[in-house]
Parts: sequence; structure tokens; C-alpha cells
Amino acid sequence: MCASSLQLFADPDYQDPVSAFDWFAVLSFSAALFTLALALPTFAQWAGGRAVFRVALVPAAGAAVAGLSNLLEDALQVNFAFWFFIVGTALTLVGLIAFTIVVAVVEYGRRRLLAAVPAATLIGVLLFENGGGVLVLAAWLAAAALALGRPARTAAQAAPTSP
Repeated sequence: MCASSLQLFADPDYQDPVSAFDWFAVLSFSAALFTLALALPTFAQWAGGRAVFRVALVPAAGAAVAGLSNLLEDALQVNFAFWFFIVGTALTLVGLIAFTIVVAVVEYGRRRLLAAVPAATLIGVLLFENGGGVLVLAAWLAAAALALGRPARTAAQAAPTSP
């Protein structure tokens, strides 16, 4: 998402891509949305329980719809796909708000700080055309650093105890 966001400063032609640069802009933006659709549920599994995961599916579905409709609209010139892009983007934004709130409410202690990842993603998506992808990259790199620094659960720790 960062590269696609920064590429907008060079003003690629999304509506009628002709050069390799224009095509890269279209394809990288759709790839960023598909990556977000995969990353949100993965982050939710790591960050919280079932409620967090279920809420993360909403913005993930929105990002997938927006990514596919962006490909249809810009790459294949299917004009009505624009409306699916709008719906997918709205679903992503509303879902990111809900995801942020759920992580902040459900988690305890310092884990509440993980709500900053979907919040920064929301802000980055809203500011996408102004380099917001850099904020998204920073938030996800911070989450990855936290995940790598956290000790892995062993099978004995993950196994339920019997009463």
C-alpha cells in the first residue's frame, strides 16, 4: 500500500492506463487491497479472540470487494464496477472503525494498544492519495515487530485444562 500511495505523487492515469507505469499503479493498488483483506484476519487472530476475528472479517471483505472492483473498473474498463468499489471501500472504512473499537474494548492492559494498527490503517486509507500508505506501512511494521518479540505459545500452553 505504501508504494502504491507514494506512486500517486507522479500522477498515474488510472482511468485509462496505457504505460507500464499506469498499469503498475492500477495493479499495485488492487494488490494492496487484496493484501489488506488477507492481513486483517491474520492480525485479528494474533491480537484477540473470536469477537476480534469476526469483526476483522468485515473490513477484510470490504477490501477484497474494493480490490476486485478496482481491477474490473480500471484494468478491464467495466464502468459499473465503480459502485462496487464505493461499497467495498465504505465497508472497509466502517469495518476498520469497528475493528479498532473492538480491539480497544475487548483487550486488556497493553494489548489495547494494538487498536492503533487498524486505526492507523483507517487513517492511512483515508489519506491514501497524500502518502497515507506510509502510515499503514509503519503501523503494520510495528505490529510485526511486536508479534516477533512475543514468545510463541507451546502446545502445552494452548491445550485446554480439564476441570
